Amino acid sequence: MEVTRVQASEGKRRMTPVTWTLLVIVIGLAIGIIASLFPRPRTRLEPFETLTTIDIVVSALNLALIVCLLYVHARTYSETKARFALGLFIVLGAFLFQAILTSPIFYAALGQVFAGGRPSMVLAADAFAAFAFATFLYLSLQ
Repeated sequence: MEVTRVQASEGKRRMTPVTWTLLVIVIGLAIGIIASLFPRPRTRLEPFETLTTIDIVVSALNLALIVCLLYVHARTYSETKARFALGLFIVLGAFLFQAILTSPIFYAALGQVFAGGRPSMVLAADAFAAFAFATFLYLSLQ
């Protein structure tokens, strides 16, 4: 009877950490592209419009990665009751709050223009955060 269970569980294919990470990245990018198609308040600086559109996509990617990380570490905490996993969950919650409040999607939903610095610098910071969150997700899934 035990051999049958082991064989059945080996027959199920689980997605690898790389596959999960790529799936979350694709979903985040898709949400960002869809969100960038919605109308938003225009700025006087039209040359930065493309950077803002790209930042909307990267911001949505960050949000998707953080939500996935929250799920992974909430599951880890529920299984292990490790305080470290709880601490990561709280820190990721703070990152999620920060990502929402600085997202161009949030400002567009409020009908306002984001005035948080030069668009190229904000985009660079969001892109670096996306890389860091994707790496953290990959490592968390291993």
